[in-house]
Amino acid sequence: MRYLLVNHVAFGRTASPERLQVGDLWLEDLRAQARAIGRFGTLIVAAPLVDHLDPETSASFNVVEFEPRELGVEFVPLPHSISMREYLSVRGDLRRRLKQAIGAATVVQADSGGYPFALGSIVWPLARSARKKRIWVFDGADPFPRLELAVREERSLLKRIGKRSLVASFQRFCANAISEADLVFTHNASVVERFKPWWNARCHSFTRSFVTDGNLLTAAEFDATTARLRERSGPLKLVVAGRQILIKGTDQVIRALAIARERGVQCTLDVIGDGEDLPKFRELAHALGVDGSVRFVGKVAYGKALFEAWGRAHVLVVTNLTAETSRNVLLGAARGLPLIMYRNPGVDPLVGPRGAAWLVPTADVVALSEAFVRFARERDELVTLARMGWQLAAENTLDACHRRRAELAAELPSN
Repeated sequence: MRYLLVNHVAFGRTASPERLQVGDLWLEDLRAQARAIGRFGTLIVAAPLVDHLDPETSASFNVVEFEPRELGVEFVPLPHSISMREYLSVRGDLRRRLKQAIGAATVVQADSGGYPFALGSIVWPLARSARKKRIWVFDGADPFPRLELAVREERSLLKRIGKRSLVASFQRFCANAISEADLVFTHNASVVERFKPWWNARCHSFTRSFVTDGNLLTAAEFDATTARLRERSGPLKLVVAGRQILIKGTDQVIRALAIARERGVQCTLDVIGDGEDLPKFRELAHALGVDGSVRFVGKVAYGKALFEAWGRAHVLVVTNLTAETSRNVLLGAARGLPLIMYRNPGVDPLVGPRGAAWLVPTADVVALSEAFVRFARERDELVTLARMGWQLAAENTLDACHRRRAELAAELPSN
């Protein structure tokens, strides 16, 4: 099997032609996929290649270097575009490179990511014409709530009408891709519900997980963590982590903290990460008079440094406002952190039935503050949450997910 994975997330050039830059979390995922596909054949990755890769473009916490050959991966560079003008200038070269990569593959995987057009929407008809086995993937996010939000925020009526038409067209495309695909993989329960009329026996749901054996706490480490959670001295220490933009809800966490403190509950918040709305969050903390209780940590390297920063907290707060399965959910649970989360159709079916997170209604700042008050006073309940989350994370690792995906792909009949 020659498995072609086409992805819109860019790689970066380095001084050595044999080495590439890549986002650290993307590299973890790539390693797991290479191990899984390697049991049946070769993994080929086609993705944009840029001269300089920054963390935001990399879709990860930080940028690292690696050598594809060391992972057993063949890399196909694609031209990069982030505007309609750039796309039109590289369209011919992009299609030529994709056709060549598809021709050398037996199975082609595409997904819904990319801008100004989903790269998968270009790959899909090319792979159909080449009579290749096709796999359509929805990763952690249901893309449509974010696209619909962008439509609502467009001030120009004509542009809003045009964007709404494009979103509707793309939703029809995705429904057709599900119907045509030899396999569909999703990591978000919201997608299953959205495309329920088209969902079929070839469609498979997986948990979005970045948990590996290396970052899952051992039983002894978990016991040490829960002993710290039970300590009642000092404030309840909250942490949020990720790209600091409004749809992540960090401003609502700050408002909830301010309400909890007004009720006499001592709690603090560490905000990890950077983003275009971070200055607004700083201003809000100052305006609410809680800037002494909110610490803006900035970027923290994924891995040991991030886990150490999380390890100083009592609770990981996840407040995504769109149907996204945050990578922090199972990663935080794997590190023994209790989770307080907004309800989210992308992740509720995962954590809700197991009691692996304390769920509050989305965008309900008062309910969020009440959760902070509750767990500041009931530390034993934090331990229960942490244990259920840790057990759930152990059952849903990155490697197990990709092994099953590779098995399903390998079972596809040859053309």
